Amino acid sequence: MAKPSPKRRPTKGTKPPTAARARAALARRIAAAKALEALDAAGATRPTRAPAGRARAATRAANPLRNPDFPRTYIREIAVSLDDPDHWMTLRWTGPQASSQQSGPYRTSPGAGVTGLNCDLTATSQRSGTKCTPKGTHYVEGFASRLTSDARATNVTWFVRRRGIALHYFPSVPRYAASHGCVRIESKRIAQVIQDNARVAVTRVTIGGKWAKPPRQW
Repeated sequence: MAKPSPKRRPTKGTKPPTAARARAALARRIAAAKALEALDAAGATRPTRAPAGRARAATRAANPLRNPDFPRTYIREIAVSLDDPDHWMTLRWTGPQASSQQSGPYRTSPGAGVTGLNCDLTATSQRSGTKCTPKGTHYVEGFASRLTSDARATNVTWFVRRRGIALHYFPSVPRYAASHGCVRIESKRIAQVIQDNARVAVTRVTIGGKWAKPPRQW
């Protein structure tokens, strides 16, 4: 019986197998995504408290869409669906004046994910460097005027700060997942409403539904 021929090792100068090249490319894309996350996370500022008199004046200027009964009436939950094509976001209020507040739904666009990743898998969506919007329940962690990585992203409400993930206004909100992991909000006014009426460590952000692979991933 003839002996099986030994497996040939790639000679110097030959390309590695396709699978190995794909793994290396994915690793590079994830590393680049983590660097972007770090850039935005580093630019996230924690809320500070001013003396009462100055705080009230500053609040009127900085929070023009805050309801007059805040903080008794506030947004208790921001629910985002990953379902195409509109990825509806609904605001759920609590407090004495909750019934008179705007609830939506409003159009958004979630994370497109790194090329080759399935952001519908909860574990994958929650990993750093995936450019997926993390599924599950989170809490508002703070606010910023804009993202460090892209000045077009304004009215920022952080909910996974360590990954630079937030809800924010963005001028482009297509009918498929398109962001780097944040939730793009079509209406600048509603992004401001969220900033003005959400409470840090109290308002929940829930991400659910079924993510669908978009025409282009990152």
